[in-house]
Amino acid sequence: MFGIILHFLQIIPLLVTSNVLGKKLSIPELNDLKYKLYEDFDSISNRNSKYVNSTEEWNDIGAIKGITIGGWLVTEPYITPTLFKNATDLAPSSNITIVDEWTLCQVLGYNTSKSLLGNHFETWITEDDFKQISDEGFNLVRIPIGYWAWKVNHTTDLYLKNSTYVDPYVGEGLQLKYLDKALNWADKYGLKVWIDLHGAPGSQNGFDNSGERILYGDIGWLNNIATKTLTLSIWAELFKDYLNRSPVIGFEIMNEPLSSKIDINDITQAYYEAFDSFKVQERNQNSTANTTFVIHDAFEPINYWNLQFNPQYANVSNQFFNLTNITYSSSQIMVDHHHYEVFTDSQLAETQYERLLNIINYGNSINEELSYHGAIIGEWSGAITDCATWLNGVDIGARYDGSYYNTTYFTSTSPPIGNCTSQNDISTWTEDYRIKVRQFIEAQLATYSTKTSGWIFWNWKTENAPEWDYLKLKSADLFPTPFDNFTYFQNNGSIDTIVSVSLSKEAYSSTHYKSTATKGGASNFGVSSKRFLKKDGIDRPFDTLLKNALFLLIGSILSICFFL
Repeated sequence: MFGIILHFLQIIPLLVTSNVLGKKLSIPELNDLKYKLYEDFDSISNRNSKYVNSTEEWNDIGAIKGITIGGWLVTEPYITPTLFKNATDLAPSSNITIVDEWTLCQVLGYNTSKSLLGNHFETWITEDDFKQISDEGFNLVRIPIGYWAWKVNHTTDLYLKNSTYVDPYVGEGLQLKYLDKALNWADKYGLKVWIDLHGAPGSQNGFDNSGERILYGDIGWLNNIATKTLTLSIWAELFKDYLNRSPVIGFEIMNEPLSSKIDINDITQAYYEAFDSFKVQERNQNSTANTTFVIHDAFEPINYWNLQFNPQYANVSNQFFNLTNITYSSSQIMVDHHHYEVFTDSQLAETQYERLLNIINYGNSINEELSYHGAIIGEWSGAITDCATWLNGVDIGARYDGSYYNTTYFTSTSPPIGNCTSQNDISTWTEDYRIKVRQFIEAQLATYSTKTSGWIFWNWKTENAPEWDYLKLKSADLFPTPFDNFTYFQNNGSIDTIVSVSLSKEAYSSTHYKSTATKGGASNFGVSSKRFLKKDGIDRPFDTLLKNALFLLIGSILSICFFL
């Protein structure tokens, strides 16, 4: 309380000068005062948050501080472009462009694909990576894997339970062999693991990281019965084999199903059927592990899943699946949210102030979910542009410089933001850009650590996408080590006051800010336009606040002093 009073006392001279003596403040002085008041109230509001589920509920590891080893057992072109370039070199006469793991296997055939992928699995992630991950202070590793890992016979397209599904993928236990190695390494170095089903039959989103890139057409998952039947079989096998396997503490049953292309009711129904299978295996194995059942938010709004998978709201869940005979706690459920700020023109055009404020507001919104279930930010990065080579897909450019719209059928009325340079080595970045990336990472660490059940950074390493690469960011001192070694933020999630004022001024003075403030824009993730000043520098309702604030502050201070 005394800290707050002293903070407010700093602005009393300005209030007195302006309102009692009748002196008119200049616009810069008035703005400085507004920034300070806004920051004071922001700082106070950031000190209170709903409970974050206890360490006991998350398998005794406390708040999750995780890392994903993406691009390993499910390959991604932007993470390891060399793999895809090598694949292309092996098939120079092919009329099919290799853009994902599906086309890689399709073009090269089984034997060549297996050799190429086997070498990648053997070398890209090794035991030393797990030792480093542990040494860095992470407590959890998220391991993506595709449904095709459970393919039994490639010549007959045979999968589990004598089901068949036609695809070109290499499977037959290859990925599962390395998953088992990863679990042993994680166990050895004291790390917990989430197994993440990252690719579904027919693709659950059309992203290349699902195994099959489908930019424009319909996607297949849940749109025909064969994809659902196969997925249910794989879930059952996954739970049977790994439910009691140390150090597995969670299953993410499907990564990023895209509800704009798949009926959300179908996704929800599938989630419940997976949960039923999960609980069956718990009973069959007499499991007491309290393993977490993780569902991705399917790109639905925050709070959408609050009443689902919650025994207190059986009338909601029973619309999809009768859980009456299933005993469970909502604490066993985790909703995974992924948050990036680079995949729309409006995000890319944000000022740094807007970008950081988005993160703070986003974390505050996620915090509201915690009284219903766990909520984690299971993917985020240091990226403030989409310039990483092939981030948007093989041979697809960036929105940031406009080349995305020259290499796809998508269009935009927004001009390019600037030239792409962030895909280059960090040593070539400007100091200003380095600071922005560090601030952005700190904002997320500070916010997600205090407002959510934890976080999982994407990604452990890449070949040449530094904004997405923990090792490169850490080496360049852009990722705090330890994770709360903040320069621009405080451990309670509040931004440093001096930094906040500086960023506020930058936002106010920027051309972009002036062009969006009057439109109530720049609020992509629930950022209220009221948090920004009016274009002319005079927010009329604020004048009333200035006139009343002096009396409120003096009265409060006198009252406190009286009782002391």
